[in-house]
Order: sequence, then structure tokens, then C-alpha cells
Amino acid sequence: MILRKAELKDKKEIIDIANLLYLDIPGFVWNSEEFVKKQIEKGEYFLIENDGQTMGIMSLRQRKNGMHIETLVIKKEFQSKGYGTQFIEFSKKFAREKKNDTLYAYSFTEYNIADFYLKKGFKLMDYVGSYKGRQYNCFEIKI
Repeated sequence: MILRKAELKDKKEIIDIANLLYLDIPGFVWNSEEFVKKQIEKGEYFLIENDGQTMGIMSLRQRKNGMHIETLVIKKEFQSKGYGTQFIEFSKKFAREKKNDTLYAYSFTEYNIADFYLKKGFKLMDYVGSYKGRQYNCFEIKI
């Protein structure tokens, strides 16, 4: 298993996996070529691979108030095998290295993955976000 920073050659694979998150929302950008390319160029995308096969993707973004997991997707056939946990542990370490004491994560409520973040030690924030009328949960963990 390899967890590595994405390269431009990974763009199509990332978009294919990001399509698993697609919601019919005007302006849904997380699977757009332009958006993914920009995040790869900024060093914000990471992959988990095994034997050359990508099992999941994650984007991490530095913002003023801390490090943010904005996308985390594990392909269905690889879920519940610890890959999401490996991304979370990597994110905590990465955030600490960048001098952050808080890691944030976001997920549209329709994805029904709040339990995943809660089991990993995140707390559900009181703030519920809204993007083009779709609600998303906000999580945080002190690291």
C-alpha cells in the first residue's frame, strides 16, 4: 500500500473516483477537470494505491484556521478495509507538520458518513453548512 501525493498523470483516475460523490447540484465542482487539476498542481490531492490500483483519493487544503479534508473517497469495493483510517492518520500528521492544531472535514449529509468521522475522533460542529441549498456536516478534531 502506498499513500502518495497526486501527480497530473493521476487526474483522470481522481475524476473517475470523485464521480462517486457526484450530487446533482448546480456548480458541483469536485469532479471537474479544471478543479481537480488546480488541486493537484497545488499539492492538495493524495492517493492510496496497491499494486498500481488506486483505492481512494483525498484532498487536503490549508486555510487560515487549519487543515481541511475537503474530499475523501474510497472505492466501494475497498471500503471497510482501513484505507479511510489511513487517510485520516496521514491527515493528522500532515496537519501537525504544517503547524496546525485542528483538522476539519466536510461531508454532504446525503453521503451518510458522519459515523465514520465520529468513530475517528472528530466532533460534529454545531455549524451546518449549505452549498447551493444542500446541507453538509462540518467536523473537527484537535491534533
